[in-house]
Amino acid sequence: MNKAKYYALPALVLVSGFLIGDSTWAEVRHIQLNELNLMVEVKNDNWQPSTGRWDNGLSIQAGRTGHGRIILDGKGTEKNWNNAPEIAVPMFYGNVDTAYVQALYDDDDVFIKIRWRDDTENREHHPWVWDDASKQFVEGPQVEDSLILSFEAYCEWTPSFLSGYSFDFDGWQWLAARTDPNGQAIDIEGNVQIGYVRKPPYMPYQSRINEDTWNVKFVDYHEGILHSRWNELDRIYLLQPVDNKETSSYRAWPDGNIIRAKTKVVENQPAPQATYYNKNKKHQKFKPAKLEGDAGEVRAKGHWEDGYWTVEFQRARVTPIGGDDDMAFVRMTQFSIHIFDQTERIDQSSESGRLFLEFME
Repeated sequence: MNKAKYYALPALVLVSGFLIGDSTWAEVRHIQLNELNLMVEVKNDNWQPSTGRWDNGLSIQAGRTGHGRIILDGKGTEKNWNNAPEIAVPMFYGNVDTAYVQALYDDDDVFIKIRWRDDTENREHHPWVWDDASKQFVEGPQVEDSLILSFEAYCEWTPSFLSGYSFDFDGWQWLAARTDPNGQAIDIEGNVQIGYVRKPPYMPYQSRINEDTWNVKFVDYHEGILHSRWNELDRIYLLQPVDNKETSSYRAWPDGNIIRAKTKVVENQPAPQATYYNKNKKHQKFKPAKLEGDAGEVRAKGHWEDGYWTVEFQRARVTPIGGDDDMAFVRMTQFSIHIFDQTERIDQSSESGRLFLEFME
């Protein structure tokens, strides 16, 4: 990237305050990063770029847990959940059109519950099945249901994995067959790249090009702003064109793999020895492995009943390691939802737009 230079002098712009009656002065600074990318810094105001069709996104209001303990069983029946509204979030693409979201927090943890319509409970992932033609066990076509929550990380972030931008994200990946039995989600560090197709473990996908020509990043990580409103946050908007010609390549790996030995998410089970009795049965190919360290910082449990999945997540508001790739829940946070209904492909999943996790007093 070319050396940054000032595009314009810092300016104070008078605009209407957000959620308050008075007009306020916004400090806006433009920095031209290169020929194509313009960065806009905004302090203490609800100023928005005039380009594109962007809006602030949908607010998910997190309430205090109150008295009593949240039991992470995927049922969400505790009275604590009455302290937060359930928000209907529109989903796009894939087989899911609506996700219902609730959030809670206390001094130590954040809890997020996602519920969606799914007529089938899929808890098998490519089991060993008998193939009569080849007279052996082969990998079956069954695919587990799964869910990823994508949170902004340490770079400009966008809610869609296939928006045509390059960015990193902090992800929580729940898998009905491979993590749910252990009551966990994989704490992942994800990366999306545009341009040439990279060798595995990157998977190439055609960009959807449904994002506007800019991203937004918060820069406030100070204590004491947990309940700050949108107009009180310092923000960075990155105005850049999307990649409308090339593909997007997506990669996610367990958090911490960059600096230590690769985390084993599952134990691969070999094909069973064929007998007269086991040929009509499906046999587990992937046995969940207990996640430790960075990769195991997110608890999660799913429950399917009456045509609906409910998945509950729990993670420390600030992780013990506190790395840049773990979102610190100390102020309003951007995130998005990605639901996989019997598919492993990003381009066949359902995704939300931009969501704001807003911590209520």
